[in-house]
Amino acid sequence: MRVRPKTDRSLEEIARLLDENGIPWAVFAGAAAHAYGASRPLTDVDILVPRAEGDRVAALFPEARIVRHDEIQVVVLPGFDIVAGLHNMDLDAEMAARRTRHEIAGVVVPVIPAEDNILLKALMGRGPEEGKHDWEDVAAMMAHLPALDWAYLCRRAGQCGPWDRVAGVLARLEGMWGERSRGE
Repeated sequence: MRVRPKTDRSLEEIARLLDENGIPWAVFAGAAAHAYGASRPLTDVDILVPRAEGDRVAALFPEARIVRHDEIQVVVLPGFDIVAGLHNMDLDAEMAARRTRHEIAGVVVPVIPAEDNILLKALMGRGPEEGKHDWEDVAAMMAHLPALDWAYLCRRAGQCGPWDRVAGVLARLEGMWGERSRGE
């Protein structure tokens, strides 16, 4: 008799497997936006692991579909994408040290720093025409956060690609934060 691999995993089970295997990880994107104040319903949970851990993570989930985009590897499970690195951001030591813990789907999990999630969503900048809500999530996170570490956010932005593109995103974020601070 052939044993079929498990096809549906819970967030609790995924968290346990990653932790037991010593793989640093954190929830990011829409689920992280939810943890930081966005009220849109969750449709999935995206998990970020260091780029270097992609093959180890894939081995933990033999039932997963593996998608590769350049140097990025995505382990796709029903309701979950476990992403090993992003094009312009990785779960490095600095980000890992700043993770916070929040309850998502009944499980307390590490979440990337609000500044990194805001920057990531702003750089992606996708809208409803693409089935995404990046700027909506940015606005919701900013509305609920008591403070942002702008020095950290700007330093991280400097690592995220061509400065002319990043500078425009930072200017928009600063404008949004200013409006929020003035109560507009």
